[in-house]
Amino acid sequence: MKLRWDHPLWRRLAPALAKNLARAYLSSCFPDLSIRAATKNLILTGRPVIYTVWHCHLLYPLYYLRRYYPQLPPTVVMASPSRDGEFIGEVARGLGFTVCFGSRRKGGVQALKQMAEYFCRGYSCGLIADGSRGPARVAQKGPLYLARETGAPLVPLAVASSRRITLNTWDRFELPLPLSRLQVLVGDPLQVRPADRGPLLEARRLDLERSLNLLCDQGRRYFSQN
Repeated sequence: MKLRWDHPLWRRLAPALAKNLARAYLSSCFPDLSIRAATKNLILTGRPVIYTVWHCHLLYPLYYLRRYYPQLPPTVVMASPSRDGEFIGEVARGLGFTVCFGSRRKGGVQALKQMAEYFCRGYSCGLIADGSRGPARVAQKGPLYLARETGAPLVPLAVASSRRITLNTWDRFELPLPLSRLQVLVGDPLQVRPADRGPLLEARRLDLERSLNLLCDQGRRYFSQN
């Protein structure tokens, strides 16, 4: 029997297979962490925070933070309600994350409300800053809205790899190769105040965008300098 990619059986089996492959593949790499002492102390207090990354890095930084510090609060992430997003969401569940489904175009506001509820229950949150469709490396306001409503600090993340493949996708997705050295880069937390609306919120958005791009650029140079 030929099994089509959209066959219901394959759609049930694929996330479990991908979860096991992702866990084995990620565990084969050799990670290290770049983080300032003040940010590390903030995270290690156990206070929930909002992690945010560019789409090209997806789950790697969050996975390794959980691996470094298993005592950290559980994390809820947002995935697109598309078929691809549902697949990624199932893989994320298999890696130990809670998942809310939403995007800028469909269900995003409701998903942010759900994440805020999880935050009030002690969960940290993880959001892709440039969303599910981009444009790449341009911050959207979803993470800022969530930070403003919850009062949580926004913690930018990026990842560098000694050996990687860069895919020809809209986000230039970076796929570290097995057995690579990885460096998870953690930026200084950003705070969004209740009064940050209109032009003030746009200023915070630009701050987040600059911080993530700085980390991303540092990551791309990291292994050529070390």
